[in-house]
Amino acid sequence: MYIPEDFIERLLNSVNIVEVIQKRRQVERRGGAYMAKCPFHKGGEENNASMKIYEETGTYHCFTCKETGNAISFLRKHDNLDFLEAVELLASYIGMEIPKQESNSSVIKATNINNRASEIFYKQLKEESGKNTVSYLKDRGISGETAKFFNLGYSNAKAPSLNEVLSKEFNQEELNESGLFGKNDDGEFYDRFRDRLMFPIRNIKGDSIAFGGRLLVDKENQAKYLNSPETKTYKKKYELYGLYEVRQIDKRPDSIFVVEGYMDVIGLFQHGVKNAVASSGTAFTQEQLRKILNYTNTIYIVFDGDEAGLKASWRTVENAMPLLREDTRISFIFLKEGDDPDSFIKENGKEAFCNLAKDSKSLSNYFFETLKQQDDLSSIEGRSIAAKFAIPLIKSISNETIKQAYINEASNVCDIDFAKLIQGDESKKQINSPKKEKPVVDTKSIMKKSVLGIFMALIQHPKLANSKLFNLVNPDSNFSFMLEIRDIYIKHPNSAASIILEKIHQEKIKNVFGEALVSEIKISEEDALSMIEDCIALISQTYSEREEILKEKYNMKELTSSEKRELQQIILKKDRMSQEEEALIKNLSSG
Repeated sequence: MYIPEDFIERLLNSVNIVEVIQKRRQVERRGGAYMAKCPFHKGGEENNASMKIYEETGTYHCFTCKETGNAISFLRKHDNLDFLEAVELLASYIGMEIPKQESNSSVIKATNINNRASEIFYKQLKEESGKNTVSYLKDRGISGETAKFFNLGYSNAKAPSLNEVLSKEFNQEELNESGLFGKNDDGEFYDRFRDRLMFPIRNIKGDSIAFGGRLLVDKENQAKYLNSPETKTYKKKYELYGLYEVRQIDKRPDSIFVVEGYMDVIGLFQHGVKNAVASSGTAFTQEQLRKILNYTNTIYIVFDGDEAGLKASWRTVENAMPLLREDTRISFIFLKEGDDPDSFIKENGKEAFCNLAKDSKSLSNYFFETLKQQDDLSSIEGRSIAAKFAIPLIKSISNETIKQAYINEASNVCDIDFAKLIQGDESKKQINSPKKEKPVVDTKSIMKKSVLGIFMALIQHPKLANSKLFNLVNPDSNFSFMLEIRDIYIKHPNSAASIILEKIHQEKIKNVFGEALVSEIKISEEDALSMIEDCIALISQTYSEREEILKEKYNMKELTSSEKRELQQIILKKDRMSQEEEALIKNLSSG
């Protein structure tokens, strides 16, 4: 599926970028704009707020790392979403319905294969071959209605194989990449999930992207549970079993329970707890946690009451610390050893399970209880051990208010000034860290200023994109991107800056455009035209001069590695190279 361009424009024009960022970062108003700490550059969390958010234009710009974008690009980068997921999340905030159109991409083909397989598995469950699986579900207390809601199925071990059925609709190469088939020692493909109860893993749109399969009878050398490998459609660390189903009941549930297994989700649902998800056959990741926080602020972690469950719970604490905000509520429910959510609710009922949530342990309480258990806090040595344990976790908290609260409480618990310890640790790191070379841009300062000037002129006077002056830009030079920007403005003359940004795909160019966007210098149309003329002329002149300077430095053996790359790019952009330049390229490549 792809989303029509005009919808993207309407969406970006409708959302408030301040509100979007405010859901994830602390935002403070300064004059006519808003500021936040930038999450996109190293050290950004510790620095003063460097990201400026422009409500009027729907854009943001970091003055430190130069990251620039709109609401979509922020969600994609901050939440690790693909384009479609970011658009869907943004649309859900304001209640816009997304019109989708078919696309011929390989991802869509892979999704179609999985959706078709899910249909086949569901059909096979209702056939004679699936009667044992149906009996198993009935014995587990799972109704036909619940099985249908989760689209449970059965993978037939008999002929015709899944491969035989699907090969009538899809080519073999596409099927091989679907994750539905394995390959034996003879190079033959076989059904990966044969003779298993099937759990389709659906994405937020409801498409089957992967599967979990459970053996009903233990077999030698075969795992009880088998999960799809990673494919074009399935990235394990981002997906959650049951999230699609939860959102069919409630788009923005008050809370979500995180459990370990497929049957835990289904068992809870069967008993009326319809807001549970599972980590899809992998450890519960920070990416999955972040995804849940897109839809609710309250999360209950309910892992099995064994040692593995306790370890998984603590890993969740570590993953959650950087994501904590004032409105985030993450709590832990610790079951008795041998219990799991499915068995507990079967034995005790819905009310008893919901009471567990009321008596759950908050993340902060869990953290400080664990801190107290690190060593004997009555001794200096014990307090030091506890401090060493706590400091990296507290430092990982991005929200300053919450971080300070943890620092204060940790100081009380350990009778140590954690603020000084953390500050001292940062100072030590800065002293010991080797000095890094400043990033070298592809062009010199004068070229960058010229590009900035042209962008400023276009931003304030979009109709100047029709100027014949742009014909002077060499389409084969490193500055051909200016022609692309010109074309974007010609095609979208009345679009807001956030729309223009969405059309720019080169990150470096987008960031330079962002610098121009935040300029407060006002230019008349006449001056803007003169600026374009002067800047294009300057670029042409400077570009040629730059080539000569680099060649001279090469002859004197003074080129840096970044300058070597720059000279290579300049020469390779030419229509024709002299024999001397061909030899130069070879030397630069080998050097």
